[in-house]
Parts: sequence; structure tokens; C-alpha cells
Amino acid sequence: MGGVNGPRVVLVQPQVPGNLGFVARLVENFGVADWVRVGGTGWRGTEAERTGSMALGALERLRAVGSLAEAAEGSTHLIGLTARAGRHRQPAPLPTLGELLADWGPGARVGLVFGREDRGLETEEAEACAALLTIPTAGFSSLNLSHAVAVVLYEWRRAAGAVAEEPDPDTAAVWSTEDDRRRLAAKALAELAAAGFPDRGEDIPATLRRLTARPMEARDLRMLERILRHSMWRRNPGSDID
Repeated sequence: MGGVNGPRVVLVQPQVPGNLGFVARLVENFGVADWVRVGGTGWRGTEAERTGSMALGALERLRAVGSLAEAAEGSTHLIGLTARAGRHRQPAPLPTLGELLADWGPGARVGLVFGREDRGLETEEAEACAALLTIPTAGFSSLNLSHAVAVVLYEWRRAAGAVAEEPDPDTAAVWSTEDDRRRLAAKALAELAAAGFPDRGEDIPATLRRLTARPMEARDLRMLERILRHSMWRRNPGSDID
């Protein structure tokens, strides 16, 4: 798909088996090698075998995991697709995808996250994404899951071709992965608890969750690891982040 790594399609708790078959056809249409479902319905012995009859190989490749964190492993950026907007959820129009890919560069490994058919992405799932996008419509904003995937993958294919094929090694960002950022956040949360840092309910975990979702260069992650390691050593000499 152009000059960037192909996306990973992530389906969060899909509920309609037939949609899995339709999405299987789409990942074949657009050359997506990696797709995963977080819980939800399976496809074997269901309507998906009919709707995806032309793409049974893609259905066989569909991975099932138990959490969005598992689905994100190895990714550097997650993009959530949502039809809802609010004070803490302000998605940009889908055509801005090209700007995101240009900013992140060819080193980005992006996961496209689609929510449930009936209610989309929950707040914590949306907060886990580096960016939120919405498909502009003429009014009624809710699309069938497979229709949304089709529109987004078309836009990805169109936008990805504009990104440089080969990154300049002197300027291209080397991104940390989602799982590396989550591990660092978990260590930071444990250290704050051990140091007796006051927290009002879920304020600190929510803040760390939002920070974990933000793109971070690998060099910046290493610096934060050094800072945390030093803090742990000062509090308890001999301790280590690993």
C-alpha cells in the first residue's frame, strides 16, 4: 500500500458474523495482510462463511485476542474510527488521514480500530488511540461496520501512496511501539503507588492511558525509562525497571 507499512485492521467485539465475511473480502480487495478481532463473534459455522466465501483465506488469517492491548502489540500508532463526538472525543474528518501518515512517516505501523456495530468504541478504547477519525456523511452518521472498513481502506490506499517510499535515515522518526509504552506506563504506575503519590480514584491510570496512546519516538521512550530507573534507584537502591 504505497510507501508506508500496510495497516492492521482491528475489530473490537464484532457482533454480526456476516460482517466478518464482508470485511474478509475487503482485506483481500485492499491487500491487508494483518487483521484481528478483540473478542466478539467467531466466523466458523456462521453466515461469515457465505458472505466471505470468496475470501476464505482471509478469514483463516483473522486472529482472535482478548484485549485491545493484545491487538495493538507491535503497532506504533492506533487510529480509532468513530461516528460520535463530544467534549473528550473530537474526531477529525477521514480525509485528514493523509496528513497523519505524512507526519508519522514510513516507519509508522498503524492499527485501524473499528468498534462494535451497536455502540462503537467505548471511552477507554477511544483514549487508547493516537488519533480519532470520522467518515463525513450527509447527516445519518452510523455506517455498517463493513461499509466503514471499505471507505477507510480506500482512503488509506489513496493517502498512503503520497508518503515517501524510503525514509531519510537522518530525519525519519523511529517510533516506540504501543506495547513498549504500555509496559513503561505500568512501571510508572507501580512506582507512583510505591512512592505514595496521592491519586483521586482513576486520575493517574487515565492520564497514563492517554499518554500511552500518544506517538512517541523510541529515543524519548528510552529517556523516560532512564528517568524512571533513576527514580526507582533513589527510592530503593538496587531496584531496576526491567
